Order: sequence, then C-alpha cells, then structure tokens
Amino acid sequence: MANSNITKRALAQSLKTLGAKKLFDKITVADITDDCGVNRQTFYYHFNDKYELLAWIYTQEMFIPLTEDLNFENWPDKTLELLEYMKSQRKFITNTIKSSNNFFADYLEKVLVELFEKAIDELDIYDSVNEHTRGVYARFFSYGITGVIVDWAKEGMKEDEKELSERIEAIVNTSERMGHELYLLHHKKDGK
Repeated sequence: MANSNITKRALAQSLKTLGAKKLFDKITVADITDDCGVNRQTFYYHFNDKYELLAWIYTQEMFIPLTEDLNFENWPDKTLELLEYMKSQRKFITNTIKSSNNFFADYLEKVLVELFEKAIDELDIYDSVNEHTRGVYARFFSYGITGVIVDWAKEGMKEDEKELSERIEAIVNTSERMGHELYLLHHKKDGK
C-alpha cells in the first residue's frame, strides 16, 4: 500500500507540474509518465485515465481536508482553507478548472448540498420544511458558492481569498436571516 501511494503521489506531482504550465485538456498520459519517469503500464495500474488521477488529487488535497470535521459552524474556516490551498496551486487549479471536465464544480456542489441540508435540518425554525424545499434551499446555496469559487479561479484568483471567504459567509448569513423572516411571515400568514 505504501508503494502504491508513493507512486500515486509521484504521478500526481507530475500532473500538477504539467498542469501549472498548460490546460488539463492538452496534457496526455504520455506527458505525465514521461515527466514522472514511469511507464504507461505503471500509470494504468493506478489510474484508468488522467481524469481519475485529477479526481484523486482533488479528493486527497482539497476535498478530504475540506470535509474533515466539516459542520455548519466551521464551514467559513474550511472555505478559507480551500481558497488558500487553491491559491497556493493557482496555475494548476485554474488550468484544470478551465478544462471541459467539471469534476471540481460537481464535487464541491455535492459536498455543499450535503452540508446545507444538514444545517437546515439542525435549524429548529425549519422543522416543517419538506424534503423537496430543503433540497432546493441547499442546492441554491451550494450552486451559488460553487459558482463564485469557480469564477474566482477562472478569473485568476485576483481577489484576496480571505475577503472572498468573508463575502461568501456574509451572503449565506444574510440569506439565512431572510429565509428565516420569510418562513415566519409565511407561517404567520397561514396562522401556524
């Protein structure tokens, strides 16, 4: 297992090195194996294709740290950590996000939907929100945050990551308060 992880990390480093220089779509498995100094058979022993390697990198380096102990209280800190990591790997992240593969956005949306569904369940004020409505709220927040982060990356990560994280947190907090007020207004109108 240890040797397998060493090889995977070496292949990942090669992809990150290449990905910092050119778009992910332009990188081939041969480019990765040449840079890493291994043969194609070794690559295919560990990964089916370059997309699986990219998914492994994102999962190991971004999404596992993001989701570890993630909850509604610490999500702003975790968001900042994610943005800081992305900025430290700016060229690689930007070049892979700009590719035709939407893995980053799809995975981040999934993680955030789960987080916001859990948060909505934990908020007492939304006890009578049905599962469909809860899903709509969760997807709304998830798509919005994901879109902001992806746009930030595609535009070169020029905005300070701390400021962006604080802006995202403020938008979520404002939206949550507005949602609470609409919920109360709706239930007051219905006499509940």
